[in-house]
Amino acid sequence: MKHKITGIVVAESDRNENDKQLKILTGEEGVLNVRAYGVKKLSASNLRSAQLFAYSDLLLNEKDGLYSLQESALKEDFYDLRSDVTAYALGCYLCELAAVSSVGGEEGAEILRLLLNALYATEKRIAPPLVVKSAFEFRLAALIGYLPDLSGCPICGKPLSEMQESVFELTDGYIFCRTCENPAEGYTRRAPVSRPCLQAMLHILSAPVNKIFLFRLEDHALRELSALTEAYLLLRTERKLNTLEFLKQNL
Repeated sequence: MKHKITGIVVAESDRNENDKQLKILTGEEGVLNVRAYGVKKLSASNLRSAQLFAYSDLLLNEKDGLYSLQESALKEDFYDLRSDVTAYALGCYLCELAAVSSVGGEEGAEILRLLLNALYATEKRIAPPLVVKSAFEFRLAALIGYLPDLSGCPICGKPLSEMQESVFELTDGYIFCRTCENPAEGYTRRAPVSRPCLQAMLHILSAPVNKIFLFRLEDHALRELSALTEAYLLLRTERKLNTLEFLKQNL
């Protein structure tokens, strides 16, 4: 059965001398595993669409739940990510996160849009790598069902606007004021959050997807944000990603 879809290659592996196995992130159906025959040949018509970061309109053949690539029309290849090792490492990390977190339907379409905007911001140097990383991690967490509650302290009810210093609880995503920084038993994974970092978190959750990377922080606050969003997402998803280590070696 023929299957038309639009997606981006988030992982690739060699199968033999001429073929590849691709993971393709789509909006409608999440991640599809697709066999791409003959695409390692320089004369292959699907050569460019069977590369990591390639975003294409695709015609797939589906048989017994297995997909193979038949035709493709490349829309964007994000080629310049390969010209800088940090940009490339960040792109690989973003793709792996999207691949392991992807779902279909409305949330899947949002994840695809988030990834495309993040890769574009990285390739065009619209935002520093740590800004892209942090914003992607935190927005992705919200999209896959881990939206944190930043409305106010759940113990005393103090609104966020009145908190100069606060503590973020990583297990369930609550924000506590400093007065209540030793919350009830069970909330054991806590991290202090500065006011600039908290403002950035609010921006990431509320801004349109094409504007979530348009914020700036001092270096110490940005590193604080990056450590927090990384810990929150990886703790909630219980993932350990090889691309994260590669990224950290090149930041």
